[in-house]
Amino acid sequence: MSKILFFGDSITALRKNVTAASELFAARYPRHVIVNKGVGGNDTGLARERFQKDVLDERPDVLIFSFGCNDAAIDVWKGKTTPRLTIEEYLANLQFFIDSMRAIDAAMIFFTPPPMILLDNLKPYYGGEPYLTRGFNFMLDRFIAAAKELMAKEKIPVADVNAAFREITGNDEGKLAAFIPDGLHPNSEGQEIICRLLCQAFETLTGKR
Repeated sequence: MSKILFFGDSITALRKNVTAASELFAARYPRHVIVNKGVGGNDTGLARERFQKDVLDERPDVLIFSFGCNDAAIDVWKGKTTPRLTIEEYLANLQFFIDSMRAIDAAMIFFTPPPMILLDNLKPYYGGEPYLTRGFNFMLDRFIAAAKELMAKEKIPVADVNAAFREITGNDEGKLAAFIPDGLHPNSEGQEIICRLLCQAFETLTGKR
């Protein structure tokens, strides 16, 4: 029996009226202890502040983690034109997580955040420049590309949730909204897609079912 810890932001966190990927994962692997330490609103800087308590003190055998949406977010409604964290800060924090896990001999799986949709409920916050000209995902795409490059260098498996959502829906925003109804957070059906990809990565990692 292994302890598997999910670490991330609101995409990972337990949410009301949504069956999270970690819950689906737990049902798939009942012999393992599954811990969810997702916290809504977290970027990697905030997550780093709680890393000792929420991750290292738990001593997981496997860390399943995902960050990026909050790191890459541009707070247009505050007059911002740059993301909350730079890509360099984001990568440094991810590297810290990786190095810390290696120090306790834990395995890791990273999953990319799903794409975002600029629905009407989000337009008061994000419905301005640079998103209107460059697209709502332009900065998140840069962060994801950088994270995937880091994971490849560090030989950490990646469940590419972002690519899967785009492929399944043909990158059609109307079809994406069926899985991400508020434009940011996958519903239970979206979480099933995430779980399926994580199960594939986990079984590849462990060689077990």
